[in-house]
Amino acid sequence: MPNLGKLRSRIMYVESKAQGLNGPARIGRVYFSRTGKTLYYKDKSFQSLKGGYKANYFDVESLDRYWISGPR
Repeated sequence: MPNLGKLRSRIMYVESKAQGLNGPARIGRVYFSRTGKTLYYKDKSFQSLKGGYKANYFDVESLDRYWISGPR
């Protein structure tokens, strides 16, 4: 995991889709890699699914799917 202090960040909604359509969710600070292709939240790294209806990112280690978006 890179030094997060130098990366751009944003408050975002993060919902796990590992157990189905509705999963545990929270709002927290997400950090973006320099290229923007990887997101970091807590101790997890996420990469884009390149679109998606129910999920738009996946956890790099566990391959679990997540919905990550701006909070509403």
